[in-house]
Amino acid sequence: MASRSLGAWKFANLVTFVSKPNATPKLTVLQTKMITEYGMRGEVGKAIHVFEQMPKRNQISWNAMLSVLVDSGHVDSALQLFDEMPQRNTTSYTSMIACLSRCGSALKARQLFDSIPSQDQNVFSWTAMISCYARNNEPLEALKLFSDLYGALFELKILPNSHTFSSLLKCCGCIRSLAAVRQIQSLMVKLLDGEGEGSIFVHNCLIDVNAKLGNLVDAGEIFNRMRWKDLGSWNAMMNAYTHHLLMDKALEMFYSMEEKDTLSWNIAMSGLLESRRGEEALRLFLLLRSRRSTEPNSSTYSIILSACATLTMLKFGRQIHTITVKIGLYSSNIFVCNSLITMYASCGSSEELERVFDEMPKKDVVSWNSVIQGLGQNGYSKKALEMAEKALDSKNFNHNTFVAILTSCSHSGLVNEGLDYFHSMRKKYGIDPSLGHYICVVDMLGRAGRLKEAHSLLGSMPFAANSVAWYALLNACMIHGDTDMGRIAAKELQILEPCNARSYLGLANIYGRTDKIEESRRLLDLIRKKELRKEPGSSWVVQT
Repeated sequence: MASRSLGAWKFANLVTFVSKPNATPKLTVLQTKMITEYGMRGEVGKAIHVFEQMPKRNQISWNAMLSVLVDSGHVDSALQLFDEMPQRNTTSYTSMIACLSRCGSALKARQLFDSIPSQDQNVFSWTAMISCYARNNEPLEALKLFSDLYGALFELKILPNSHTFSSLLKCCGCIRSLAAVRQIQSLMVKLLDGEGEGSIFVHNCLIDVNAKLGNLVDAGEIFNRMRWKDLGSWNAMMNAYTHHLLMDKALEMFYSMEEKDTLSWNIAMSGLLESRRGEEALRLFLLLRSRRSTEPNSSTYSIILSACATLTMLKFGRQIHTITVKIGLYSSNIFVCNSLITMYASCGSSEELERVFDEMPKKDVVSWNSVIQGLGQNGYSKKALEMAEKALDSKNFNHNTFVAILTSCSHSGLVNEGLDYFHSMRKKYGIDPSLGHYICVVDMLGRAGRLKEAHSLLGSMPFAANSVAWYALLNACMIHGDTDMGRIAAKELQILEPCNARSYLGLANIYGRTDKIEESRRLLDLIRKKELRKEPGSSWVVQT
């Protein structure tokens, strides 16, 4: 039997069944199993063929075929099959809601949910609709649905389960409401007490959402009170510590874990990188590579390439590149390729970043943004703008594409070109300029010495200027030695950041460059007297 294919064996059995009298029920069962197995193997065409050849179908057969179409992303075919079903049950409705959820049709899913007869309503259809809202960025609708129907469904003895609560907690995280989390948690305590180990993953979700909303104390208490923990529990708590940059606690937990998976290592390395401990992240990666029990994945390599970018370790980054080629990630994983582009850009290797981009079989908007940004920051602004035009023409752009474009124009002094792009954002491309875009233009005008225009733009923005915006102007004043405009920018910074020394240092720098030595000394003395510290600068360039 091992030498024969699954299909050959199954169809041989079909012949046997067909030849027997009264074999239709058994035949239906066998054909239904075949549909499911073909679906699991991704052979949708064969599953459809078996379904079409069935002399008799039951509800399970229809649901099996619907599930195969839904799981394989054949939305139109799934909808057609659903309409043709002689009768439907809870499984049919739940599968179809999941299908509509995946294609972004939350409104149609809700209409279908509302049409479910009361006898076919259960926790699975309820959870499917809540998950649909969560998946399609409508967390408030999910919470409202739960609140509106809880009483009526409770009377029908339909109670939420761990999967329901997991989706609801994610929605609470999306709306950033600790109050909602606590209400859901209170209900969990009442209803999930008997679920035992089955409730572990929802408690893991509870740890995660509390930590991300700043409630690390409760996250820790939930972890400590859990009667059962799995590896996901330890990973969730370690991730909670890294989220708050408490790396010593995270590492203490990491090294105490008896079992670790790839995610455990990734959380630790990513946390170290976020905590500006990139060299430790690289050492941890080398330790992981030396252990054969756990294999790095695409996320691991993306994290390490980011560390190479931060530390400008070109040689090590090239070695990682070679490894990704050997294991097949380079040609198949878009995230790894995007990380390679960023790494080569940070290390000043424009030729290699272009080669990676050109060799990518598939590109997303992050790929385009990364190559535009990389070329621009390394002085190849004309090439960057050529890439930008291709991205815009092919509709591979988002708001960060214009950040990359404006930054490229700023670095090369292409002010008029940059202003053209800025003014065309809303009119031509339907993107409203954000504060980040305005800051890019302020920086661009400031670098070019057009300080009055930069100041005027700050005053005309539809947003309140933040410290990054004023520091961009102050930095330009330092470059061009404009004392009067520098005082204005420094004063605004002092209002926004009274304990930060950089406004005083910036103005002192301007005084020093313009031979106003006494004024410069006076400001430096003031910094020492007030015991001010220079906080790290921030960047407004984010590629997503």
